[in-house]
Amino acid sequence: MKGKALFAVGVAVGYVWGSKSWPEVYRRLRGGTEKVLNNPDVQQNVHQATEAVQESVPDILDNLYDAGKKLLEKAETLFPGISAPKSGQDSNSKPTVTTVPTITSDVISDPALDDSTGADWTDEGGAAPEGPATNTRPRS
Repeated sequence: MKGKALFAVGVAVGYVWGSKSWPEVYRRLRGGTEKVLNNPDVQQNVHQATEAVQESVPDILDNLYDAGKKLLEKAETLFPGISAPKSGQDSNSKPTVTTVPTITSDVISDPALDDSTGADWTDEGGAAPEGPATNTRPRS
């Protein structure tokens, strides 16, 4: 439903912006939407929908919680010990954060360091004197 509403808004915006007489089209469109939104029947339906959503949210959350528990139980049967704390870690401890070492650039193997004519870069995956390394014929 949200996608359809966004599509309708996009069509309306495109129609207004694409029109040569966009100020008049905008006024008509705005007047029409205000009539619809201020209609007592529409307001009553909006109010009923809001109440229905507010009433169903706790049930939805309970269902999501139950589904998560079932998924965890299924994972535990497939992979025993998956939810158990790791060795040396109690169940109340926070997870540890590990940092990844920074990678230094490999400038020694950079083909651009030796870009003289006739340089053989086949071991780097680059060009060879006879052309690209991917198109060279094997040497006999």
